[in-house]
Amino acid sequence: MTDQQHPCSGDASGRPASPAAISGRIALLTRHGKGALVEAPLAALGLDVRVTDAFDTDQLGTFSGEVARTLSPLDCARRKAQLACELTGLDLGLGSEGSFGGGPMAGFMNWDEELLLLWDRRSGREIVARAAGPVRVAAFIWESEPQLLTQLAPFPSAQGWIIRHPAGVSKGLCGAAAVLAELRTNVLPRSSADDTDPVRIEPDLRAMHCPERQAYIRQAAEQLAERLQTTCPHCAAPDFWPDRFEPGLPCADCDAPTALSLAAIRCCSACGHEEREPVAEKFAEPQYCSWCNP
Repeated sequence: MTDQQHPCSGDASGRPASPAAISGRIALLTRHGKGALVEAPLAALGLDVRVTDAFDTDQLGTFSGEVARTLSPLDCARRKAQLACELTGLDLGLGSEGSFGGGPMAGFMNWDEELLLLWDRRSGREIVARAAGPVRVAAFIWESEPQLLTQLAPFPSAQGWIIRHPAGVSKGLCGAAAVLAELRTNVLPRSSADDTDPVRIEPDLRAMHCPERQAYIRQAAEQLAERLQTTCPHCAAPDFWPDRFEPGLPCADCDAPTALSLAAIRCCSACGHEEREPVAEKFAEPQYCSWCNP
């Protein structure tokens, strides 16, 4: 499904479309080690992920700020999937993109959302899988070696770090020993009392250097495999998934509708068939009610 397509549209005649089966080889464009994260759940469906690095995806934006990220995460994943097809000649392309910020507690908790977009060049259809959750990694200011060791201690040695300092940026430093060596050798000797900008230690958020991201990318790949197996009962197209939700679950105390989901809506982007599925819960706790807990 593209941005121009209604999420529940059939063909012009109103008849169900005849979607092409999702099978064979899938091209994944990445220079950040994502192939190993997504291939297992797709291989279980007989899909062969072929990785290409023939395009530098950093040209589409970097987490560390050298290249501005001008595309939305969804548009960026779509562009990567299309490039993967163009570069390999395959009809199926897979784009992966992560973003940080937002989430249910914006400003209090760092949040990662990972998208996997599977694009079928033959039909133009898209299937988008998502996984999201909190991450612990955060930036801090260099103060001393003991303080640095304390700040890095909670994180695995596979987590990469960036040192941002007046002389430039050092990336891909995995583990406390690598960070300390870079500080002692290349950063602190170049610093002077006249430097007004502090030395910052930031997480390297590229997939190959961020284990927390890797976990969510794997979850997105697992959801993608589930979406491919969840077919429309009307036309057998994949991705008959509950992506829409109807609010209004009644409050357990006053019976007023709340913002919590009353039902999930499954919708087929190939033929337009919909099914409404009530949620298991009958009532919402009063804490979610704008009348009982204004």
